[in-house]
Amino acid sequence: MLRTTAQATSTRSRTVTATTGTHCPVSGEWAPVGADGTVCRVLEGSMMPAFRNRAAEWELVECLQRRDVHS
Repeated sequence: MLRTTAQATSTRSRTVTATTGTHCPVSGEWAPVGADGTVCRVLEGSMMPAFRNRAAEWELVECLQRRDVHS
């Protein structure tokens, strides 16, 4: 099930992070911690990617809304 902004309201009150190789907890735009200007769109359940061929900690920048996700 795809979580959208309305369902993921708790993400606004705390920082959501995920590391390379783990499953994405919520669909959205993610940025590697400490790297400015880099954003990656990852869907819930997908594996979090590496950044510059290295493991990274990713921080959720913005949740995707259902209209942003095309099958």
